[in-house]
Amino acid sequence: MPVEPIPILPEELTLQYIAEGAANVIWRISLPQAAIPPSTLKEEYSKSTPPPSEIDPDVGVIDNSDNGNPQTALGYGEVLLRLRKCLPSSESNLLAYEYLSTVIMPLFPPGVMVGQTLVKLPQELVSRANDVLHSLEETNARPIHRRHLYLAGDPRPSEQQMEEKYAFLVEDMTPDISRGEFLIEFKAKWLTQSPNAPADWRRCRTCALRLKKHSEALRKGKTVEWRGLCPFDLVSQDQKRNANAVKRILKHPRNEDENLVTRVTKALINGPQLSILRELQASLDPNGILKADHTSKEFLTAMTLRDCTFFVKVSPTDIQARLGDFDVKSGDGGKSDYWVKLETELIEDGWYSGTEKGDFPWNAEGLQVVCKL
Repeated sequence: MPVEPIPILPEELTLQYIAEGAANVIWRISLPQAAIPPSTLKEEYSKSTPPPSEIDPDVGVIDNSDNGNPQTALGYGEVLLRLRKCLPSSESNLLAYEYLSTVIMPLFPPGVMVGQTLVKLPQELVSRANDVLHSLEETNARPIHRRHLYLAGDPRPSEQQMEEKYAFLVEDMTPDISRGEFLIEFKAKWLTQSPNAPADWRRCRTCALRLKKHSEALRKGKTVEWRGLCPFDLVSQDQKRNANAVKRILKHPRNEDENLVTRVTKALINGPQLSILRELQASLDPNGILKADHTSKEFLTAMTLRDCTFFVKVSPTDIQARLGDFDVKSGDGGKSDYWVKLETELIEDGWYSGTEKGDFPWNAEGLQVVCKL
């Protein structure tokens, strides 16, 4: 658990809506320098670095990108605010931070994860943020599929009710388009084969599942792009396979720039993220979904690491990669049964072995999907 007292965000904070996902809304924030609360963006504390509540308020947000050593005092321009929505299935931010700080952060060296720290929310700030969401809906500026779900922690009876006293400040990976920067987001997924895959497997777990899902879409008459990233290509010793994987990630037209492909490939292959993820996925879940204890911390952590996101900011002179979206996994609510059912179907219906029934485009001569370690 974080050391009390946790820094409190000022009520006068200015909010600018940036984006949102299913469970959170991201905001750009600003405030006069003197009002910035103490915060660290640290993934772990060194002996010489006090916890958030003890850091000099004048320092601001600490950049720990260099092996966990504080370097530069940053303002709110270098962080974003993440507020949680009223989703009964989502963990509170306090529990999410406890999970991050005790389970996930110790697995990685500093600078590998997207920096983030826990802060306490004034209720008035959540109310103002919800007002912004309402205004965006009225002007059709909020995505249609995100409407009518608002932020947790608003005390007003007219709003959806769910207690939430905390939020996250997260490292800002937003690219500066004026400088030629852009951001790549992708999931590496299963970097090792499922321990339950049959001995004669021809596809990795990720490719097998992708084709299974696409087959269901094709049967419904939908058009799908069934080709995709094979995680095994990312961790291969073959540089050509590495480059082909990066081309899948970059997509058209960026993947036609050979110099860019080479730069991103070197950054990913030489960085620590892929090798650490691969080793952890294998060591934390040696038995696979069908034989694992779905309540064990190790198995659930492996499932989290199979679903985290790469954030890669590319500039003309530099490439910065971070890992994020370490959502807590649980087998509750039928999720465990779903995992078992899905893994069983991948095995018994031939998706691992490439013997699935059906006339699909990937079964044509020369188009077969065959994965290699």
